[in-house]
Amino acid sequence: MIYAKSMSANQEKIAVKMQKGKPRLTRRQALSALPVRNQAFAVRRTENGETEITVPRRNDWLGKLLSLILLIPKERKIVLEAVGSEVWDMCDGAHTVSQMADALVKKHKLDRREAETSLTEYLRRLGKRRLIAFAIPKTALERKSSAAGRDRTA
Repeated sequence: MIYAKSMSANQEKIAVKMQKGKPRLTRRQALSALPVRNQAFAVRRTENGETEITVPRRNDWLGKLLSLILLIPKERKIVLEAVGSEVWDMCDGAHTVSQMADALVKKHKLDRREAETSLTEYLRRLGKRRLIAFAIPKTALERKSSAAGRDRTA
């Protein structure tokens, strides 16, 4: 499911809501995505530079019922190590996935392909846990639809 969302006054973005099926994005579109942190979670930096994210338990009737049966705590903590914390800090809606990969290549002396693969897998995991969402620039989506139109007419 795709829905329009204005994230800033000067540039309209399209947010891709992750569902069970994978959104059909090209590699270029995926690299132009802007990861954005979920503001619903409490975040703090530990003394040793790690990021600690506090995730509350579901608060609907099912969450309450399961917490009584299975003794689920009211919240759980997810700790991101140093590199994970760097990536988390760049998930601000201003850095594209490509820019994030470039920063990791430069700082950690990695191969571009290796950094891109590791980063996209890590971001996918954060997305599945609903810790981040992805905003796709509207222009990137328009390029795909115009390219598809050219393919049909050829």
